[in-house]
Amino acid sequence: MKYLSILAVGAILFFASCGNDGGTVELKSEKDSLAYAIGLSYGQYLSQLGERYDLDSLDMEIVKTAMLDALDSNRTMTLDMATAQTFFNSCLEKREEGKRKSELSKFEGNKQKGKDFLEKNKSQEGVQVTASGLQYKITKKSNSGKKPLPTDVINVHYTLKNINGDIIESSKESGVPAEFPLNQVIPGWTEGMQLLEAGDQAILYVPFDLAYGERGGRGIEPFSTLIFEIELICIGEGCAGAKK
Repeated sequence: MKYLSILAVGAILFFASCGNDGGTVELKSEKDSLAYAIGLSYGQYLSQLGERYDLDSLDMEIVKTAMLDALDSNRTMTLDMATAQTFFNSCLEKREEGKRKSELSKFEGNKQKGKDFLEKNKSQEGVQVTASGLQYKITKKSNSGKKPLPTDVINVHYTLKNINGDIIESSKESGVPAEFPLNQVIPGWTEGMQLLEAGDQAILYVPFDLAYGERGGRGIEPFSTLIFEIELICIGEGCAGAKK
């Protein structure tokens, strides 16, 4: 059928015309408009592929042959659709993984900076170190005897800082305590909060692997060691409001 070769050749025309100024075409009928709409959609898809792959390095004859194979049920495919799609997705995943690793490599230095900070910090007065590497210092003891369990909801005021002392965020800015289920926070918080009693104030020094790891986010660079100044107000959902 004519449309088979037209669509296949379209791929060749797309690559051949890259960089040209293009032009307008007169649309005389509904079919002309449909043809143009299909062409736009097709071209946009190829353009998106071009942003991900070096399409100029591909053999366009193979591209053309594969398109005809897909469009004509009487032709024999070299790769079946499932295998081709799996291979395509694998290539895409490899590219995205390479891109992600390249981006993360820019922050690798944060690991050593955090390690150096923690090595020096552990000798500071009052600082204790757990088996996981978490460091903490209780700055005000309440002696309430009430410690949270991993499944508890806690109400806290906190100030998050990086190791340079820069404030990233703080619940104190709004004056409203934050409420968290302990089993839905970073590992450093889940562990650290269980070391405190309701009413305690403390500082947590959290290694990157107990914090946000390679993810970062919210103004936090990947592989960042973090400092949390914390007041554990109370234990229980909505308890801070009930205390007022």
